[in-house]
This record gives sequence, C-alpha cells and structure tokens, in this order.
Amino acid sequence: MNYVYEIIRRYFNRRYPRSLENKIQHWLCEDENAALKEEALLHCWNETETVSGRRNMKDAWGQISGRLGFRSSRSHWLRYGYAASLLICVLAVSVWLWNFGEDSFTQIVTTEKGEVKTFTLPDGSTVCLSPSSEIVFQKAFDDTIRQISLKGEAWFDVVHLSDKPFIVKSSNLTTRVLGTRFNVNDYQEDKQATAYLQTGIIEVSTTACPERLVLHPGEYFVYDKATHQIHVSTRKPPYLYFRNATLEEIRNSLERRFNIPIRLEGTSEERYTLEFDSTVTVREVLETLCVLDERLTWSTGHNQMITICIKH
Repeated sequence: MNYVYEIIRRYFNRRYPRSLENKIQHWLCEDENAALKEEALLHCWNETETVSGRRNMKDAWGQISGRLGFRSSRSHWLRYGYAASLLICVLAVSVWLWNFGEDSFTQIVTTEKGEVKTFTLPDGSTVCLSPSSEIVFQKAFDDTIRQISLKGEAWFDVVHLSDKPFIVKSSNLTTRVLGTRFNVNDYQEDKQATAYLQTGIIEVSTTACPERLVLHPGEYFVYDKATHQIHVSTRKPPYLYFRNATLEEIRNSLERRFNIPIRLEGTSEERYTLEFDSTVTVREVLETLCVLDERLTWSTGHNQMITICIKH
C-alpha cells in the first residue's frame, strides 16, 4: 500500500506538480489496485485534522461514503463500476476539502499589539513576526514553491533550496528569495512598504510596478504607496521610523509597537520625521515630539492610558 498511499496523500495535500494532475486522476480511476486505493483514500481522510468550528471530517466522510454506497452497498459499484464510483468519491472529497477544509492545509499565525512571535516554517525557515501582524502559509509546502502571505512586518531567515523559491506576498510587495535573511514591513495603515536585506539576494516588486528589483546585502527598499516611488539605499532601517507622519499615524504606530493605549486631544496638521533605535521607549518618543513641537504635552492616566494634548 505504501506507494499507493503516498500518491494519494500527496494528491490531497496538493504536493505534486500541476502538470501531473490529470495523470493522477486517471490513475485513480483505473481498476488496478482498486482495494488499495480505497483503503488509502480512507486512511488519508482519517489523517486529516478536524477543522475548528466545522463538521468533524470523519462524519463528513461517512455522509459522503454512505451517499455513494462506499463500503456499504454493492449496488452503486454494480451500477457505475468501481472506477466511476471512485472518481465520484475523489471529486466529492476534493470539493469538500476545498470548500470546508481549507484550514486543514493552512497555518495562520497572528500577533497582538506589543507581541512578537518566533516560529519555524515547514521547510525549516524561521520567522520573527512583529506586533499586530499576520502570516499565512501551507502546513506542507508543495514541490515547486514556498509561498507566504504577510500582513504587517516580519523577519525571515530562509533555508536555501535552489529548486524551490521562497515568496512573501504582502499588500504592496512581492519578495522572492532562494535562501537569505531579510525583513518585510507592509502594514496596511502605513504610507510606506519596506524591505531590508541582511544576507543573500532577494527580488522585490510592487503592485504598481511588477518588474523585479534585485537587492544585495545591506540594501534598504522603500516604496511610497501614494506616489508609487521607489527608493533604495544602503542604510540599515531604524527600529522606529516616521517620515512626514501625522500625530495620528505616530499614535497608531506606538500603540502597535508597545501595546499602550494612546488618546489624542485636539487636532493638528503638523507632520513629523523621526527615527529611533531598538532601545527607545514610549516616553523618549513623546518627549522628543514635545521638544520639536511646543504645542504638545502628554500625560499618563488611568490604566496607563497616555493622552497627547495639542494646544491651539
């Protein structure tokens, strides 16, 4: 059963080249090794995890197999033949997995404000996920590509696999690598999306300009979402950086980074350009703002709520 099970397992987990899909489906419908295929199908089904908040997959198998006469009635086998019945079953299982069992193949990791998570991907690559971020990836990468979806910011240390590129897709950037250490920062509410390469080589493209730009170690890629302008420099990105930012944008970033509630009293059209290293505290950022703009004061109240007042 080993090779039969392995083929069917990879079929359900989508771990096969797309060019072989039709060939695998034809093989599934052949009468040869029919009993082994049936056993492998059921085994793969039972191995699939229960999807949180949805039907138990074992129960779903029972409903599908009962409706098709699988393992219970010979009439369907006689009426349709084994190959046709098996094909119907495969299609039914595949449709159910596609519509209801997507989470069985997908891993989602999220962080809250002020929270950082470090974890390992299925290929051995490591991710350090920044606050208020989300990453989505397959529990088992396929044979041709390793693709990640990112909301927010993350550092990646990627295992080198020359025949399987590693791609990070965020709202505005697509970053393609083979093996390297790099950072992608693309929060939806920020005006800029950035990528920084520490080691190796990466290719970066934007939603507005799909042409890939190659980055080398030490290069910092900045994409302006409003103007679609791209700037590449050799400076290391600061830990906390504001460029022509409003007080509201600074407030949102500080809340996200330090998990501290901040309230604004008053309005201001002023914009600020600031940068800080990794040792900075919220107090230091606020004191810097107040020095730059004498109209600003700040205080800490109940439940550590920080209030920034704008005088007119």
